[in-house]
Amino acid sequence: IDLGTMPNDVVPPNIPYSSSDSDAAGNDPFSVGPGPVWDPMLDRPMTYTSMSSSGPLMSSGGQPKRRPARLTDVATAVVLPWLVFFLVLSLFLFAYHEMEMVVWICITLCGGLSMLFLCLGACARHGSFLAIGFLCATSVGMASACGLWLNSTYLERYWELDAGQEFKHVTPTSSAKETAGASVIHFTEGTFVDDRRTLGFVAGGIVLCLAPVVAPDAPAALVEYWAVGEDCCEMRCNFDCGTARDLGATTAVTERRGPLYNKAIAQAMSVYGLNSTDDAQLVSFVKNPKAVIADIWDESLTIALIAMIMDLCMCVVAGLVVARVLSRAGPRDGFEKRL
Repeated sequence: IDLGTMPNDVVPPNIPYSSSDSDAAGNDPFSVGPGPVWDPMLDRPMTYTSMSSSGPLMSSGGQPKRRPARLTDVATAVVLPWLVFFLVLSLFLFAYHEMEMVVWICITLCGGLSMLFLCLGACARHGSFLAIGFLCATSVGMASACGLWLNSTYLERYWELDAGQEFKHVTPTSSAKETAGASVIHFTEGTFVDDRRTLGFVAGGIVLCLAPVVAPDAPAALVEYWAVGEDCCEMRCNFDCGTARDLGATTAVTERRGPLYNKAIAQAMSVYGLNSTDDAQLVSFVKNPKAVIADIWDESLTIALIAMIMDLCMCVVAGLVVARVLSRAGPRDGFEKRL
């Protein structure tokens, strides 16, 4: 169009243009201004903004924002270590006496799971995985120690009595070899504990009490059965352990014969001029042997339950600490990597 030949009433459009650097973006045909732009696909205006230093990952001062720890991370840090503790301790309670190798294999797998979380956390710089791995490893160690203690203190004794045999009409003068492997012994009527030949053996801050079990018609010098107890007698008299002094008490459960009891038996033989066989059994007179055996199991379960509750409380506290640490850690501070 020749502007020189345009009519006088036609005014050419005034197109602003600036060659300054500050307006270069405004003259760029491909640039999008700060104003709203109509989106034909969404049929609504749309505004494009550029990312600045005050974006979602940065604070107004240019520092990484603190983000709260995810609920799943905290829940996993609490639940998974406690489940590991519960599993390991339950294996000691119900399976260790019959499947010792299987139990240790399962414990090894739990330990391997802990190491896996630790390795993943260290490689990926993921704080939650590090915390979970450490807590799981701690739970495996604590549950194993608690399970081994329960097994040596209560469970071995319980399974021994539960699987033992029950003998009836046993005379005190009969050979103790005949009742080998017994857990419950019912002596014949008239059997009693010879309180006059009681011995209190002091060892480790406790008094081990023992006295020979004899028949009324023949108090023999050869003792096959010893009634025993702890802190229930004086040094040379007053044997009052279990139901030994009850009238007609003839039922007893067998006890383990350890080194201390061997020393006590040797001292009693020296003091009273008695003889005792190497196979002589130790017994504790009780009223209801089944209740005694059940009490051992109940006590072990009670201790295990208390240990599980305490471990759960520790895991909750540790989870809260992990949540606080993760919430303070920035996404790029090297503690937790934001994926």
